[in-house]
Amino acid sequence: MQRPIWQNDPWRDGRAKVEGAFSTFRNGTRGLLLPLFTWPLLPDVVVEVVRGNAQGLVAAGLGLLLPILAVRTLRRGRRGDTRRAAVLTAVATGLVAGMGAQTGVPVALLLAAGAWLGTRLMYDGAQVEVEAPAPPPPPGPLAEARERLARITAEPRLAGIAQAMDAVLDDLDARPDRLPLARRFLAVHLDGLDRIAQRLSAGAEPPPGMPQLLDDMQTAADELRNKLRAEESMALDIQVKVLAERLRQEGYA
Repeated sequence: MQRPIWQNDPWRDGRAKVEGAFSTFRNGTRGLLLPLFTWPLLPDVVVEVVRGNAQGLVAAGLGLLLPILAVRTLRRGRRGDTRRAAVLTAVATGLVAGMGAQTGVPVALLLAAGAWLGTRLMYDGAQVEVEAPAPPPPPGPLAEARERLARITAEPRLAGIAQAMDAVLDDLDARPDRLPLARRFLAVHLDGLDRIAQRLSAGAEPPPGMPQLLDDMQTAADELRNKLRAEESMALDIQVKVLAERLRQEGYA
């Protein structure tokens, strides 16, 4: 469908490219203007050192450092960073005015408020701020075992025992309180299988006794699963008996 003649704009695409380039430039230089306002403090540091004025030197140093921290905060782009950067700029201005220039508390507070307001006016809404990324979940008790099993599974000749070990880990994931009963089993089996997988991937030829060894290890894994499930069944049987006895004592059965 053709646009009406009054909607035809030959400069539309060109303006869009210019606006996009300007937006990219503005985001890339976000906050870099703040340290430029502090350049008079550079010669002041030298003056304060010559005078031996420790208070003025501290004020000038903080006046240089805090705006740099404000820039770093702004450029993260997280939600609330503009407010934090404005506070840092205000604190730097107030310290320089109060401690360095000896303007007095009311004037220092007034200048700090102006710096806070100016920073907010310059950078509020200039970039979309996002929430800080959530911290990664802590590794589970079987994280290392899963990593080893992934390397073992990558070797096709160990597929059978890898599947059996994966079933053991699934059972332990469901009941992590049973992990102490299987910790030594996992350490010995996974360590041995991991070494075998590394040798096989390096081109080693399987020795004649390896198939029997893998069958024995798979049998041991199945026996461990049966043992863990038998203990679960025993624990459930005890709970059922205890509950039935309590119901009889309370007169409900």
